[in-house]
Amino acid sequence: MLTYLSSGHWKEVTVESTLAAMARPKTISDDEVLRVAREVFRAGGHSATTREIADTAGISEAILYQRFGSKDQLFFAAMHPTGPDVEQLLGPADPPGDGRDYLHETVVRMGEYMADVIPLALRLMTHPSFDHASFGRARPTAHESLQQALAVRLESLARRGKIAAPSPPATARVLVSLAHDWALAGVFTHEASARRVRRLKEMVDVVWRGLRPRRDDRRKSATT
Repeated sequence: MLTYLSSGHWKEVTVESTLAAMARPKTISDDEVLRVAREVFRAGGHSATTREIADTAGISEAILYQRFGSKDQLFFAAMHPTGPDVEQLLGPADPPGDGRDYLHETVVRMGEYMADVIPLALRLMTHPSFDHASFGRARPTAHESLQQALAVRLESLARRGKIAAPSPPATARVLVSLAHDWALAGVFTHEASARRVRRLKEMVDVVWRGLRPRRDDRRKSATT
């Protein structure tokens, strides 16, 4: 096929090369495809179609299957909850500032993280091929990771007299469970976000009554 150029010359271009350029798939990363698939599956469950996902991502179903093999593989890759970013959720290993403020901010962040993860996990567990045993062996649960890391931070706060926590591991379990229960309740309610966060802080304050540092602890905190 001949194509006229603006320079006044003609150039021969094969039909095959033109069609190949037109058919070239849109460049999109696997992470972006998984993000799109996660939103589609989150809305429609595992009954959502690969055509919906491909159309939303702007690619063909063929490309989708080339990258992920099957719809089930795509579903599990997209819906498997990512592990928590401990530093982002819990802050440094030696938290600065006031102990009560730290608990408020940290438990709210954990609760919001779990509020995002729990709906994905519920969708994942409804899949006919879901294997709870294999899922549990794949990686430590968010609860375990957060409890262990939070216990380290509570030990630091107790050592510096900012909280009174005779058993940081037990306290960490209580706080992580509190964040989880709050997040789970939010899946089934439509309460305003600001009001829910306020209620979570009120529950943290109940725990804080047992963690409030004694006078000797406050004196130690002032000297460190």
